[in-house]
Amino acid sequence: MAATVKQALTHDQLWEVLTDKPVESSTPEVVQRYRNYTSPNVAQPRVHPGRAYDPTHREKTHGDVGNIGNEKNGEIINPKPITNFENRLFNLNELVYERNRQRLKQEKLLPSTVDRYKTTFGMPTASSERAGDIVNPAKSHAEIEFDYEQPRSMYVFSHKDYEPGEQVDRNYQNSESIRRLTHGVPTPVYADGRHAREALIWNRSHHTTPVVSDIVNEFDESRSDNAVIRTRRFLAETGLPIDHRFGLTSTSDRLSAGEIIHQRMNVPAAFDQKSQAAISKLRTQLCSLHMQTFKTQLQAFQYYDTNQDGLISVQELTNTIGRNFNLRVSDGVIDALMQQCDQDRDGRLNFLEFSNFLCYRTGHASGLEQFIDEEKKRNNTTNFIGTIKDNQGRPILNVADLIEGSDGKYYPRKLVSQIDEMVPDGWKTSYDKINEAPFRLEPVVKRQYGLPSLPVNDQYVMGTPSLRNRAPIGANTIVGALLSPSVWSDRGLTEDDLLIPRTMEEIRDLFANANVYVSGEDFVYAWTTAAATNQYGQVSVATFKKALDDKNRSLGKFEVVYA
Repeated sequence: MAATVKQALTHDQLWEVLTDKPVESSTPEVVQRYRNYTSPNVAQPRVHPGRAYDPTHREKTHGDVGNIGNEKNGEIINPKPITNFENRLFNLNELVYERNRQRLKQEKLLPSTVDRYKTTFGMPTASSERAGDIVNPAKSHAEIEFDYEQPRSMYVFSHKDYEPGEQVDRNYQNSESIRRLTHGVPTPVYADGRHAREALIWNRSHHTTPVVSDIVNEFDESRSDNAVIRTRRFLAETGLPIDHRFGLTSTSDRLSAGEIIHQRMNVPAAFDQKSQAAISKLRTQLCSLHMQTFKTQLQAFQYYDTNQDGLISVQELTNTIGRNFNLRVSDGVIDALMQQCDQDRDGRLNFLEFSNFLCYRTGHASGLEQFIDEEKKRNNTTNFIGTIKDNQGRPILNVADLIEGSDGKYYPRKLVSQIDEMVPDGWKTSYDKINEAPFRLEPVVKRQYGLPSLPVNDQYVMGTPSLRNRAPIGANTIVGALLSPSVWSDRGLTEDDLLIPRTMEEIRDLFANANVYVSGEDFVYAWTTAAATNQYGQVSVATFKKALDDKNRSLGKFEVVYA
């Protein structure tokens, strides 16, 4: 057996042995395109089959590659400054041209007949009108009217744009003169002030005041029988003033209207009307300040009482009003206020006088309830007597000067000299006096006219939470409803109350309160029929009643339901 000879492998053959040759895929190209989309290889993008052969935008290069030189974009946009040598070299290259060897001379370029200092080249531009001439042109009123009417005839023909009161052109014979024809005398209207001038300067002699000499005037007065002229002549002779009045002067009544109405004591007034008005204004201002600033009258009284002696002096009253309240009041008015409010004439105000004159006695809380309860516990009785004292033991008010109000609170009593609400037996008019006559019979039920302002029987009428957000119901009607009231107006209802949408529970309660029996079947039928007539399915009292009446008429029941 012959010996086998081993062949040595070359480098290329060894590389082919060590490396695996890629096996060509037998998958068709169309199928591979869809496979690359459904199951792409690792690190391969998923490409839609419809765009499989489209060029990739990442590999695209935009622009003309051939025109891009070695220079960068920055050097093209912003070139580097050239050196002096490069500048001189550039100038030498430019001297080749004839235009760069000598300077231009304008006098040789223009003809000798042209004056270069006075000649203007180009087309002349027509300047527009000024704004003032456009807004307020220098034209008369007739020219402006002519310019307005000239193109307006065609606009009237095309758009029928007539002026107020302008007649339509009927194209009659002489229609233009007929349309412009007016009747009557024209009213002269001038705005140049000629009438004012005639009123100030009278040019007509028969409209001026006649001038009479003093001699003729004195002669007429001496010979005249007029009583006024004779009286004037007598006053001139006696030297009396012209406004002198002869006879006895009648003095005014000593009692004013307030003294007569309130039946005050027959004493002369301590102050005149001007001073009384100033005092009343100051009292009203102080009452309002105390009401807004302090919770109780006792706090306001202690605020005035700076020395804490239980009384208010004139000096304390002046300091509190002027400094603390910043009210500019003269000392005379404060003295008059003290004189009017001080009833016991001791020169100081106690709590009773302060509450009656400088506070709202019943409208402002007194602040004495705590001390009254303590006094009741101390005496162990309801009918206690004594003096109410504050926390520091100072007397404030006698128990006899307290009255109990209807709300269970205690207030200081009203002083006799206080004229507010002091009319005996209350204020009564002549009508009240007539009604006080014996055996006078008044009808139990009086006839009422119009519509009431508030409903009384319908609990669902007032749909708004507040009366301020709704106008009075009586204002929703018309004159015909007032002259011929319907059956609904007797119950305080209007058209708005009958037509407002309501729920099923509201209508059920309304008919139940009106004592109108409606069976369940009739109620459902009327509700369904009324809801079908409205596009939104809403039901009101009027539509529900109409549906119920129609059903009753169809059954032969002609009785109309009227709540």
